[in-house]
Amino acid sequence: MVEKGLASVEDQSPTGADTDMDASSDSSEAGDAQLEERLSHHLTGLQQVLTLLTRDTNALTRRYSQILEQISLSEGQPSW
Repeated sequence: MVEKGLASVEDQSPTGADTDMDASSDSSEAGDAQLEERLSHHLTGLQQVLTLLTRDTNALTRRYSQILEQISLSEGQPSW
């Protein structure tokens, strides 16, 4: 039984010939390699996005701190 794209361990039925298993194994390995490549590509992209977001967040935090510092300095001066 296949549920949500995953085959049950108990549902593995034997195949007819050894050549069928070899071909299936090769196909499975190729599919696994393709999935690994796609996952690697996805994770690389995710890392790049997170790096950019971190950089922009740090720049925004610095700017916000500068603004707050200017406000606190101006509040400390007498306004005669």
